[in-house]
Amino acid sequence: MAFRRLCQRLVFALAALASAIWTAGAPAQTGDAPLPEGRGGAVSATDSRDAGPCVLRAAVADFPPFATPAAGGAWTGDTVELFRATAHDIACDVEFIPLSGPEILRALEREEIDAVALPFSANPLSSTMMTLTPSFTTSTLRIAVFRENLRGDISILLRSLTTPRQLQVYGAMLTLVVLFAILIWAFERSHNAHFRGRRHEGIGSGLWWSITTLSTVGYGDKVPVSAAGRLFAGLWMVLSLILVAIFTATITSSITAHDTSIEVGGVHDLPRSRVGIVENGLANGYMNDHFLPHISYPHLPAAVDDLRQGNLDAVVADEHALLRVLAVEDKDRIKLLEQPVEKSPVSFGFRKSLPKDLVRRFNQALVARIERRPYPIPAADAGPPGAPRP
Repeated sequence: MAFRRLCQRLVFALAALASAIWTAGAPAQTGDAPLPEGRGGAVSATDSRDAGPCVLRAAVADFPPFATPAAGGAWTGDTVELFRATAHDIACDVEFIPLSGPEILRALEREEIDAVALPFSANPLSSTMMTLTPSFTTSTLRIAVFRENLRGDISILLRSLTTPRQLQVYGAMLTLVVLFAILIWAFERSHNAHFRGRRHEGIGSGLWWSITTLSTVGYGDKVPVSAAGRLFAGLWMVLSLILVAIFTATITSSITAHDTSIEVGGVHDLPRSRVGIVENGLANGYMNDHFLPHISYPHLPAAVDDLRQGNLDAVVADEHALLRVLAVEDKDRIKLLEQPVEKSPVSFGFRKSLPKDLVRRFNQALVARIERRPYPIPAADAGPPGAPRP
């Protein structure tokens, strides 16, 4: 029995030794191998199991000054240059893929892109869809308002006096003035010296009387004396009161419609104001988080233009973006409120399934590059964003 047990132990020992030798000699699994450094042996960003050059597929959009298409299909801009330089530091090439906002979300879900080379701010949605890099700048949301002056008031008054409804009132009043001028001349010309003379002189006297009666001035220099003339004169006096009331009401309502602006002095005035923001920009997240009504614009200059024309009470956007627009726009009529709305850091975003070591190396290179040469990159509101504001 002792000899049998000794033989069994010897067999088990030999089997274990053979297994160990076989395992040591077999090639290591690609998924467990560390990511090699260097461009030639870097692991592809698309799949860590495929050996090959490192290529990051980054979504971009026509979003100046951060991403702008150049000649030959190339891309330039503050954010694009920073992303490209950081990828170069870790020996990776970048393939910029132009996508719209919804397309970027779908591409992230389908793993058709690796990153988004546009500024993002940290919030629950961005944390769910992407892994954000360290912040490379801070966005400061500011409120832009329109400065009122005498010229603006005169412009509002002129627009109020020339609306289609107001022109119809003018036409009706002019028609009635001419009609009653001819009637009073017809009834009074034969026995009233105030309306005698040639035809054009008599009708001219009738027009003068008709206008003074309509305006309720009533100089009394020309008055009807016949019964028929006084009857029509009384009718015209009553109609004049009605016309003046209609004229005043239409002008008042038109001015009110053109000048419904609210003086915005801070964040507390936004809930009752007409506020414009850039579609899917950083201000969009703030307005939605605080349930504030707003109007979205594809470009910041379009929102500023509506603010100047009186169609908006305020524009909420990034401070640097507003300063860029006002540098080429009529900045004397637009002012930024001193109190900022919100400050938030912005970052790049990588899809969740990207190899963690690649993301870690990119983050380290990004921090090193920012510390070595800070990028004065403003945050995202200066133009029409193609990427959604997460």
